[in-house]
Order: sequence, then structure tokens, then C-alpha cells
Amino acid sequence: MIFHQLFEAESSTYTYLLADKESKEAIMIDPVLETVDRDLKLLTELGLKLKYILDTHVHADHITGAGLLREKTGAKTGVSANAKVACVDIPLTQGQVLKFGSHELKVIETLGHTNTCMSFLCEERLFTGDSLLIRGCGRTDFQQGSNEKMFHSVREVLFKLPEDTIVFPGHDYRGFTRSSIKEEKEFNPRLNEKVSFEEFQKTMSELKLAHPKKIHMALPANLACGLKSEKEERIFHPQKVDGVPEISCEDLNITLKSNPAALEKIKLIDVRRPDEYVGEYGHIAGAKLVTLGEELEAYLKSEDKNSEIVFICRSGGRSGNATRIAQGIGFTKTINMTGGMIRWTQLGYIVEDKNLT
Repeated sequence: MIFHQLFEAESSTYTYLLADKESKEAIMIDPVLETVDRDLKLLTELGLKLKYILDTHVHADHITGAGLLREKTGAKTGVSANAKVACVDIPLTQGQVLKFGSHELKVIETLGHTNTCMSFLCEERLFTGDSLLIRGCGRTDFQQGSNEKMFHSVREVLFKLPEDTIVFPGHDYRGFTRSSIKEEKEFNPRLNEKVSFEEFQKTMSELKLAHPKKIHMALPANLACGLKSEKEERIFHPQKVDGVPEISCEDLNITLKSNPAALEKIKLIDVRRPDEYVGEYGHIAGAKLVTLGEELEAYLKSEDKNSEIVFICRSGGRSGNATRIAQGIGFTKTINMTGGMIRWTQLGYIVEDKNLT
């Protein structure tokens, strides 16, 4: 097999090229937009035909080169089916097998860093994206990340693979290029076999990592395969649950912090009663009080149906109803903040006019 590990310095991202020597069919994993020219040159030099372009997840720290590579080569793109990326050619699912020449690549769902994470196993090589890193793992505090799912994915899925499996991560920040399942089971400080889930959860809660610098650009771009959308740009690209577009408190908070200009483009509408708005849980800075019922109905009649609106309430129920009402009269960019102000305050995020008496 032809194999190359490539590196993009700004985001410390590894891109991987795998190819069959006889057929020249190739797979590229986690390409970065800024290095597409490099990747195309390498494909030409080696005489390879790119068959698949895969992303291990919807990245927040860089823009994928998948869409541009597809335009240049005709290869098919693939990312987790959970991401619901409309422009992707192959929505990837657990156990799926992709063939290139005489080789096969198996898709392994490894949720935890985000709810779209996949690892790829090709013979003795395991490409883990941001799930299992060398002596570490990806963060779990945004994009529907989960400590429970991360712990399960690494300990009960990846660590069950043969110990001589070579681990190739999506990033490294200390100069390492590869590891093995055996090494990580023994030496990974967060997830080695002696670490309990409680210890892992405590470690992850204490990380306090800064937000990725490109998150407000990368997420919407990567949901468009890394290509600029012909449609009007949106701040949020929510997933739907039972037909209702939803965003977590974590993702809303990260977006507002990393992209302060977002509040100029979106509207935060709090649909609780006035006493709740200034009561126990307070309200989010910049949120406008428009109580669910006649007041909200009047507001929506006067509002541009192309407005991007995030509805907020105490626990997520009323804001979900508000989202459905807005959708019912033609709004296309309305979103429910799940968990409401209860969840927002549990996470320790800033509120205004909270009653402290």
C-alpha cells in the first residue's frame, strides 16, 4: 500500500493518503482547505486516482478540503450520517466498508468528541480523528460531545482492537506522529485501562480549553463540504430533533463568545413570563423578552421570516413550541435552545438580572 501522513501547521491537523499500488485508487482522510494544492500535486506525482475523501467528523478548528478536492478530482466525499450534511456523497455509518483496489477501509463509530466522530480502520492502521489522540483524546465540551460516549468509544471499542494496531490521530501538538493501541492502553493519562470513568470525567471537566479560533467559520463551512454556500450564510446550522431545529447551550455559548458579531445577525428571544425573565435563572445578555402566546404571535407577524431566531425558555419546552409556531407561519431559521435557562445556569454561563435574594 502507498501511504503518506501529511501535516497542516496552523491547525496541527494530519491528513492521510492511502492508495493501492496496482489500481492506483486512493483514499484521503481529513484534508484541509489550505493544503488542497499540495494534496493535488502529490496525487499527480504518484499517478493516483482519488476515489474517496473522508472526514473523521465535522471539524471546528479548520475548514475541510473535501468539497474542493471533489470538484478537482471527481472523488466521492464521506462524513458521518449524524452530521446530516446535504452535500456529502456518502453518509457514513457504523461497520460500513469502502474498497479501493485490493484494500478495504472499515468505518467505526467513535462518538464523544462530537456526535459525528468516526474512526477508520485499514488493515493494521487506525485513523482516530479527534477521538483517540496520542496520550490524550479530543475535548467533549461542544458539538454534542459526551464524556460517557468518549470513554465508551475508546475503552470499549478502540481498545478492543489488536494491540499492535497503529494509531494515527487527527492532530498532534507535540511532534508525535503515531502510537499503538498497546501504548495507549498503558500510557494514555486520560484513558489508560487503570483510569475510572469518574477520574476521566474529572479530568475533562478541568481542562478549561479555549474555543477553536475558527469555529464560527469552520462549522458552517464544513456543513457545506468546505465550499462557500450559494445560500445566504447562517450563524447556526442546527440539527433537527422531531422536526425541531435545536442548539445546545454549550454550542450557543461558544458561538457568542467566539463570534461577538453573531448577535448582530441573530435574535435571541426569551418566551418566558416577565417575572421569570428577571427571576431565579435570569436571562442571557441580548435576549429580548417576548412571552409565548399572543405577544409572541404579534411579534412574529411583524418580523422578517428570513430572520435567524434562537428561542429560549426555562427548560426547553416552551421554546420548542415557539420554534414550531414560527415554522408553521413560514420562518425557516428558527432554533430551540435545549435545556433552557436551567441548563445555561448549571453550566455557569453569564446571565443578567438574576434574582439573588
